[in-house]
Amino acid sequence: MDLSYQRELVEGGQWWRLLSGQLVHNNSAHLFSNIVALILCRVLFLAVLSERAFVVSILLCSLITGGLIYFLLQHYDYYLGVSAALYGVLVAGSLHLIVGRHYWGGVLLLVVMAKLLRDYFYPAVLVSVSDRIGVPVAVEAHFIGVLAGVLLAVGQCIVILIRPATLPPK
Repeated sequence: MDLSYQRELVEGGQWWRLLSGQLVHNNSAHLFSNIVALILCRVLFLAVLSERAFVVSILLCSLITGGLIYFLLQHYDYYLGVSAALYGVLVAGSLHLIVGRHYWGGVLLLVVMAKLLRDYFYPAVLVSVSDRIGVPVAVEAHFIGVLAGVLLAVGQCIVILIRPATLPPK
């Protein structure tokens, strides 16, 4: 069963593809690279995100990213992989680190943005990655993931400001 994001099917009512499209991958190399990135994200944000908060962040970034791809990247007829949502988790986690006075989060944020800008302005560096994963790297979707991460972090800050006493400890 193909669960990839396909614009035509989403428009036909299969909204779950906004999430499921990020859970499927083109091949094992694509899946493996995303799993490694996911593990790296978890290690980076141990100080500021509980296990539950990390999983919720991934799911919310995936949903937000899927929705933003649908509404903002209307030329994307097909999409798969979780890398855009991982960019969102990297950005949201970096912002959490900064807010938590772990200032190396700022360095991490700069590194993430520098890589994204390099990929955008010098796409030739992605040829070997595209060859390995069997699909073009969706750099525009990665920018959408960054936007999703910012939206998630802002939303989480609003929740904390509104209900500080009711949130579970980290």
